[in-house]
Amino acid sequence: MNENVTEPLIVSVGEFAARLKGVFRHVKAFARIGVSGEISELRPGAYGVAFTLKDANAVLRCFAFSKAAAAFPALENGVAITAIGSVEVQEKYGQYQLLVTEVRLTGKGELHQKYLALKQQFRDEGLFEPSRKKPVPVFPLHVTLISARQGKGAEDFARAMRENVPFVRVTSIETRVQGDGAEIDIAEAIDNAGRTGADLIVLARGGGSYEDLFPFNLEPVVRAIARARVPLMTAIGHTDDHHLADDVADLAFGTPSLAAEAIVKSWAAGRERLGRAVGKMTREIRAIGAQWLQRAQAASDGLERALPRFLDRRRALIAQADKMLVERSPQRRVGEMRRGFSSATARLDAGIGRVVDARTNEIARRAERLRTVRIVPEKKTLLERLGARLEVLSPEGPLERGYAIVTFKGEPLRDAANVGPGAEIAARLWRGSITARVEKTDA
Repeated sequence: MNENVTEPLIVSVGEFAARLKGVFRHVKAFARIGVSGEISELRPGAYGVAFTLKDANAVLRCFAFSKAAAAFPALENGVAITAIGSVEVQEKYGQYQLLVTEVRLTGKGELHQKYLALKQQFRDEGLFEPSRKKPVPVFPLHVTLISARQGKGAEDFARAMRENVPFVRVTSIETRVQGDGAEIDIAEAIDNAGRTGADLIVLARGGGSYEDLFPFNLEPVVRAIARARVPLMTAIGHTDDHHLADDVADLAFGTPSLAAEAIVKSWAAGRERLGRAVGKMTREIRAIGAQWLQRAQAASDGLERALPRFLDRRRALIAQADKMLVERSPQRRVGEMRRGFSSATARLDAGIGRVVDARTNEIARRAERLRTVRIVPEKKTLLERLGARLEVLSPEGPLERGYAIVTFKGEPLRDAANVGPGAEIAARLWRGSITARVEKTDA
């Protein structure tokens, strides 16, 4: 071993950090020093505000407690400042930072000036107007995610969608999201996403420095979002980051996780509304069904009560109609007419007999008187002729000569076709009448 080489001082990591902290504390130049640069990664917090100062050669972490930060001018990413404070060592992380107590504005940084110029240009063109933005679907079924390969923000988004709304299809398009020319790749990915048939495009990336996220402020990305035919949602960087892509997008969220949460909540609210609607519809259907059942039961009860009365009335009407039909039956009327005709025929026959008997008796009396009266020969001859004619016209004449008046069922029988073998007929003779049965007819 070389005896001239001095053995190094061996200390623990904690002791090394404490010694380094002591160096900064005892060197007057580090006790109060001003550092100039552009603000990047501005992150307000509960206890103060953290940011990074950078220039072309290096970066410096800075932190200011809330009491000191309350007196600072408004800070933005890209603003050039001089931060005044003391150098502190964070033993736990082995890092140093500037504990800022005062901030002085020195002007706008180059990137911030470019940001402001582009913002004014796009505003003048009306790209930020709400009227040109497309409505974002409340319940998207197909989402195309544009992000970096294996980006943490994209993984958070995909995991939240997969765990909560697995029925929503997520198509991924990977692209560069930082570095020179990244804005061209992002714009091309947006154009390709519009051809995937998705309901919604989500442009996402996790956190990063102001410079890393600056491609989302550049013209190719902004114009690609403006010309997209499918609604587009941005989810870029940290919660407090803001980009021109957010201003032109149809909807913007601070992080990919917040974007996924919004979609999940929308579907959850939709399912809840659907459940309430289904429940309400089920209750209304049951109520309507109960009302109809009650009406049907009441109608059935009324029908049961009314049916016997209805049948009784119908039976009475049928009996009345049957009676009227019987009373007006042609057969009955024909029978009544036949009975009337038979009665009239009998009365006619009796009347004819009485007339004939009376006329015969009258003629006999006159003839007797004529025998006793001396008649002039001429008158006697006339009376004889009249008497002969009267005898010819008398109904008794044919009967006396052997003819008969034949009746069938009380009616004069004029046609042999009106009776058949076995029929019973009556015949009136000169003296008396006979009843006979037909053995044979020859019509």
